[in-house]
Amino acid sequence: MRITIWSSSHADTSTVGPYKLLDTVELPNPYSVGDMTHYGEVVLIAPPIPPFTDDADQAVMVKLIPSKLSSRPEESIQEPEPTSYDRIKFFPIHVDRFGYWTSQPPKGSYSILAGENLTIEDVSPLITSDTFSVWKTGCYLSSDTMKALEGMGYAIVHRYSTKTRQQDAKINQRSTELIDMTALCLALIRPTRRSRAGKVTGIIKANGVFDPEGFDVPLEPAEVPEVQQLFTVENRDINLLRSVLPEFVQLYQRDEEGELKDEYEPIRIAAQLYEQAYAITYWKARHILWWSAIEALYGSNEDTAMARIYALFGKKKLVDGYHHSIYEEGDIPSCYNPSSYSNHTLGETVPLIYAVRNSSAHGQKVPDSHFEQVPHPLGNAVRSIEVLAEAATLIVRRTIIEILQRGFRERFKDRKSRDQFWLLEYGLDHKQSRKRLSAELKGLHKLKGKRP
Repeated sequence: MRITIWSSSHADTSTVGPYKLLDTVELPNPYSVGDMTHYGEVVLIAPPIPPFTDDADQAVMVKLIPSKLSSRPEESIQEPEPTSYDRIKFFPIHVDRFGYWTSQPPKGSYSILAGENLTIEDVSPLITSDTFSVWKTGCYLSSDTMKALEGMGYAIVHRYSTKTRQQDAKINQRSTELIDMTALCLALIRPTRRSRAGKVTGIIKANGVFDPEGFDVPLEPAEVPEVQQLFTVENRDINLLRSVLPEFVQLYQRDEEGELKDEYEPIRIAAQLYEQAYAITYWKARHILWWSAIEALYGSNEDTAMARIYALFGKKKLVDGYHHSIYEEGDIPSCYNPSSYSNHTLGETVPLIYAVRNSSAHGQKVPDSHFEQVPHPLGNAVRSIEVLAEAATLIVRRTIIEILQRGFRERFKDRKSRDQFWLLEYGLDHKQSRKRLSAELKGLHKLKGKRP
């Protein structure tokens, strides 16, 4: 009779799925619990359901002895292990494949870091109704999670090879880091809603079939700020990612012991705080992280930071930065026709960001005015605090991308070099910032509760 032998994918337990197939053997009699196989003791007889019953009379789970994986028993009828394994790891991204909101939907495969075999491509051809069947029947995943897994389209993809079927911890860590860095850099370029499916890892067999080995189950995705709810990754975003990712990766240089170097912390920490805030639903907690990210890039002094923000977005002209919209070209789909009242500016929102920050930082109640409804380009009125979220995230992500695009990474190695950059490039130290704010923005209309 034909028997398939399986083991748990978890090293610390032998009776919890998902399970991976170790071998198929031909024996005259079935196994019983407690019997010893070549791979270990039988701890469970699998139920008569697919995939355990596929082309097999019995399926058993064993307590795996890892050292036994290097050899096969005589009764094995499974094809011999290949000399190398083509591995793949991918992370889904939000793409409008049908052109509902964009005229620039991605098409085909895009090489992102050629030296690392990193791409953005459509992985849907790898996925069939049976791809995740083991997890569907044995892991009690929600229908929404399974729908996300089976409906994956475009993804950040890393391909690499290993000599054995077992994961190499160091190679696996490097692959995960590449995916994570690319996902974060892309989120700086184009923040979008996140999928319920996390990173998926598996093997591409010789016949081209994808054999999944594991995946991350992320926490319930938090909603992105209002305007970003329609964002999708476009061709131009992928092209920009190609351009800045090599610089972004340099922020994560490691020493000989594998530890991150204490360099580029103003940029790296700002990026990390920016990303982590998106995973939080409580508005005050996520805003605190975005405020901290702004301070990492611009400094903690309020007047200094405001002047530097206006100067960067105004190309050294504070007035132009003050009037700069918090919505960029392509943010608002052409089917919307926003009014001038809904086109919020940095001059309107930055002072309010600091007003809310100061109340929160000193343990005071944030005034109710920040939760009142204000016009929004997408038509429906939203709470003022949502507009501040749009402004804060724009400031952080566009500042980091600007630094990377213009080759300013070396000038943000630490706080001292950061302050030197703002002084030498924009003439803004603490004293000059206050003076220029007062002089250049003098006479601008000041709305109630706001100050330039």
